[in-house]
Amino acid sequence: MLRRIQLTLALLVTCLTFAATLSAQTAPEKLRPRNILEALEQINPGEGFVTIIQDPDLRGVIGSAPAPRGSSVLARDGNYSILYGYRVQVFNSNLPNAKSEAYARAEAIRRVAPTLSSYITFRAPFWRLTVGNFTSQEEARSARARLMVALPAWGRESYVVREKVRILNYTDPHASEE
Repeated sequence: MLRRIQLTLALLVTCLTFAATLSAQTAPEKLRPRNILEALEQINPGEGFVTIIQDPDLRGVIGSAPAPRGSSVLARDGNYSILYGYRVQVFNSNLPNAKSEAYARAEAIRRVAPTLSSYITFRAPFWRLTVGNFTSQEEARSARARLMVALPAWGRESYVVREKVRILNYTDPHASEE
């Protein structure tokens, strides 16, 4: 008789454990908030609550992905598109001989990498030499690495910089086709 009661209790405990596990799996899950506003307005036991009152149009914009940086064409010049992209800055100086140094380095780059366009600019008091027209940082980094193999002495003062670039026959990958 005692054995039968123990067996019944063991079976009852097993059934209750199974039922509890099953009910835990079917309990309604909290929905993950889609944006910061839903997360703030979510009601949690033991916590206060937040009510946000704002224009519905603004609510629709919050949390949406911004337009990709540098993807829009700023202007067109014949077959060239002008947009924000990247170049490799290989020289920047305000020394008295900076202008001649910038032109000498541009000529050296033309010999090593004739396909890269060179741009010498003067923004008082600095002379600056940038090369290339790249739509992505990765392309510019790759070009910088190739330049540093050919001209290793300039490695410490070369950087990838963001500025307006000229791209031949550019089509915006983010533009909608109509």
